[in-house]
Amino acid sequence: MTTRMKTYKKRTLFSLFVLGQPAMLLAQANAPQAPSFNFGLNEILWLTIIAMALLLLFLLLVLNRLVFLLKVEVMGPEQAAANKQSLWEKILSLKPISAEKDLVMEHEYDGIQELDNPTPPWFNFLFYGTILIAVVYLVNYHIVGDGNIMESEYAAQMEQGNAIKAKFEASNAAAIDETNVELLTEASEILEGSKIFAGKCKACHGDLGEGKTGPNLTDEYWIHGGDLKSVFKTIKYGVQEKGMAAWGDFLKPKEIQQVSSYILSIQGTVPAGQGKAPQGEKYQAEPAQESAPADTTQTVTAMNK
Repeated sequence: MTTRMKTYKKRTLFSLFVLGQPAMLLAQANAPQAPSFNFGLNEILWLTIIAMALLLLFLLLVLNRLVFLLKVEVMGPEQAAANKQSLWEKILSLKPISAEKDLVMEHEYDGIQELDNPTPPWFNFLFYGTILIAVVYLVNYHIVGDGNIMESEYAAQMEQGNAIKAKFEASNAAAIDETNVELLTEASEILEGSKIFAGKCKACHGDLGEGKTGPNLTDEYWIHGGDLKSVFKTIKYGVQEKGMAAWGDFLKPKEIQQVSSYILSIQGTVPAGQGKAPQGEKYQAEPAQESAPADTTQTVTAMNK
């Protein structure tokens, strides 16, 4: 009875295993795949170094065991056990006191003898490891070019900085309005403003801003103010009674700033008498306020004292 039960259990487990294979394969196919890892030269080098370190550790353990067996064969079990070193002594390559007489060198001076202690293996491993790392670094950074040397790090940081700057400017572009707008003087910004003017404004103000249906934008006369904030406000909100659309519904604040700066850059470019007749009042820019010179009397007096 017991044998039959065991056979039945084995057959049942085998059937479940066979029947469960399609379900397992289907579940694995439907399961989300883990992201694949792309192994580059750095990963391969690190895996090679780790594999070599593990191999060296295994060889050291085997060598240590062979040395102990050899001591047992030569000295006997009791003597070999007496001379067996601790792990710390092995790491530091320390010799037992009983073996000190075998390390005495032939030469001596004034009764002073010297022991022939070899360089510890761990120090040699570190030394050869630095050579290996230097070779890997040379190949990776200066031959293959897969590593980031100082120039590539600088280029990557500059690219990252430019991306952060662009993101910052894009986030602050929507915050520009008629109260904080600043005049743009860069050639690239003026060029962008000229493109917007050609696409949106020249139908009413002319190709050169000389005026058609709309007023002349190149003279000194302005209907709604000739400073940057006034021009920005006029473009943004429009002049409904004059038929000018509110371009704030179609242009971004940054674009209105660009076209406003372009309009102010073409002042006086159309000779007098060739554009549309002046309209509005003559605009005169307020003179820049010069800061009062600092009072250096006290400083000079203190220096003379």
